Amino acid sequence: MPLPFPSTRAAAATLVALWLLPTDAAAQNFVAVTDSTNPIIAVTAAGSYTGAAWVDVDDDGLLDFFVVRRRPIFRNLGNGNFEIMSGALNGQGAQLGTTWSDYDNDGDIDCFMSGSVTATQGSLLYRNDGGFSFTKITTGDIGNSLDNAGWGCAWADIDNDSYTDLVIAAANGFGGVNHVNRLFYNNADGTFSSIDTTVVTDSLDAHTIPTWSDYDQDGDVDLFIGSGEISQLDPDNLFRNMTTEIGGGGWGFERITTAPIATDLVDGQVWNWIDIDNDGDLDGFLTNYNFAKTSNLYRNDGGTYVGMTESEVGTIVSETGAALANVWGDFDNDGDLDCFVTNDGAGKNDYFSNDGDGTFTQDLASAVVQENGPHYGTTIADYDNDGDLDLYVHGTTATKRLYRNDLANGFAWLNVKLVGGGAGASNISAIGAKVRALATIDGSPIWQLREVSAQNSFNSMNMLNVHFGLKNATVVDSLVIEWPAGGVETYTDVPVNLFLRLTEGTDPTGAAAVSTSSRISWLRQNSPNPFRPQTTIGFEVPSVGNVSLRIFDTAGRLVRTLVDEPRPAGSYGELWDGRSESGRPVAAGVYFYRLRAVGLNGRGIEESRRMTLLK
Repeated sequence: MPLPFPSTRAAAATLVALWLLPTDAAAQNFVAVTDSTNPIIAVTAAGSYTGAAWVDVDDDGLLDFFVVRRRPIFRNLGNGNFEIMSGALNGQGAQLGTTWSDYDNDGDIDCFMSGSVTATQGSLLYRNDGGFSFTKITTGDIGNSLDNAGWGCAWADIDNDSYTDLVIAAANGFGGVNHVNRLFYNNADGTFSSIDTTVVTDSLDAHTIPTWSDYDQDGDVDLFIGSGEISQLDPDNLFRNMTTEIGGGGWGFERITTAPIATDLVDGQVWNWIDIDNDGDLDGFLTNYNFAKTSNLYRNDGGTYVGMTESEVGTIVSETGAALANVWGDFDNDGDLDCFVTNDGAGKNDYFSNDGDGTFTQDLASAVVQENGPHYGTTIADYDNDGDLDLYVHGTTATKRLYRNDLANGFAWLNVKLVGGGAGASNISAIGAKVRALATIDGSPIWQLREVSAQNSFNSMNMLNVHFGLKNATVVDSLVIEWPAGGVETYTDVPVNLFLRLTEGTDPTGAAAVSTSSRISWLRQNSPNPFRPQTTIGFEVPSVGNVSLRIFDTAGRLVRTLVDEPRPAGSYGELWDGRSESGRPVAAGVYFYRLRAVGLNGRGIEESRRMTLLK
């Protein structure tokens, strides 16, 4: 029987823009924007431990900007220019965090802000009514702002029902909060129900920043809450989503107890799950606020997590400081994820460049690590649409900075905005979607993986677009979208240096350069074919898991097993010399070869092709 694999839908793509980069060599080159006429530069900051977000409020392809506790939204006019949209988010108090999602699937993105009891306004939901006009929601479970007080907040579709739900991390003992976390289930009619019967909401702790990620790649998003108490070290609160296991429309959570990610003593702030080594699985990174703890990096070795040391990965796990945010992006477009960390107090921030071999080099010369703090949240976006990632660092009025990345190495890139199909499909903001890109970099086929997330920093969120650095690749061989609703769509031969808008489940529109397929094909035709006396069978593996490649005769009898072992994501070629398992030459004729691959999430692929052996 074929292995289960998510159904695919026809894909849609709109090519938004094509931008070419200069060709002189250089690494990332962050430049602090100092133009006082830029309202992002001129605005004063308010309060401590607050965040910011890059978000396309009016869906015009330009990323707008929002800072917590500021009523205006800074509308992106293009070419690095912004205008103030005054009073867009009126009625705020002293909020802390922000997360954005189109929770009602009406085509515009909505805003949630978390805040404490002492903020007088607590936590607030604002519905986007278009034209930079918002309505504060004051009714229903989610409208009880003081009762919903908390530190951080994050949207995610916990049961893949097309609508995003919300968690608020309640930092017990901070800001007058003395209740458990809040979990709000989206009723799909513009209202929410407060759920207090899960393990997520059953205990008090200094819950700080929540992030959602399908860390085990089983098709549902899991929850990771930094729980830094400052004065002592404890394990963080991590929860596995059981929607896939329960099935039938049911959902729930269980506490993760896996060592070392759930047992290490930490003062956790922000969890991020990213593929640091391009092997197809997600590795974990955690910032710690306590000076007695450095950041934690957990390499994922096929579902086993290994805490990294300085000798293994560099000073990314040994730098001390009151670390708050960590954000990950390919700032130099070389095909792997780099890391930026903010530090509270008078300390400077940290930047770590990915060396591409599992290690990181600390950059002490970049402009982003020259300024003393305090620094709080930070957020990544390509706000000027030039193909590289820019960085905003929040702090006080004196320490906040907007850094424009003037990358000049000519490396290729791809920027993708996903739009879910809405009711009956994936949430319109596509939060929880996974995107995989295969491209040949430095002569080797490399798979990269990104997730769409509405909270991935300290009280802040990066742009929802996913960005891939591609270095010297001339084309993206395969771009695979795994939608939250379960569908998978594949684009092949995608040009580089491109902005793409991909919409779930519609016919191709305006995308002549991008081809689509009705299902994913991972197995290539052997070459040469027909052949004598040997041939090479090429195939790709979309994610780490068990792989088998076997040859059968026309009667279905096994002739030879070429592969039967776990392998990471990647592209492979196996040589068959026309011999059986016993080493004897087989007769000329038609043979079939079959690829089976089962990922850690239990999903798999099975494909077969025929070939001809000549005398």
